[in-house]
Amino acid sequence: MMTDVPRVTAQEVRGRQRAKKAWLVCAYESDEMFRKAQLDGALSLSQFQERLPMLPRATEIVFYCA
Repeated sequence: MMTDVPRVTAQEVRGRQRAKKAWLVCAYESDEMFRKAQLDGALSLSQFQERLPMLPRATEIVFYCA
């Protein structure tokens, strides 16, 4: 069952990133697309998958695509 995905502003995400409460992840599987749409401080999907085992459970994950 799908639920509504909460929307957040860029400012909210930036604040959560700075506070180390959220990871910003580009949802594109292609590294080329990631380079074209990369936001400051964002991880590529492959980087995120590599780091996922180290992710504390309380950390928010914000996915984006452009």
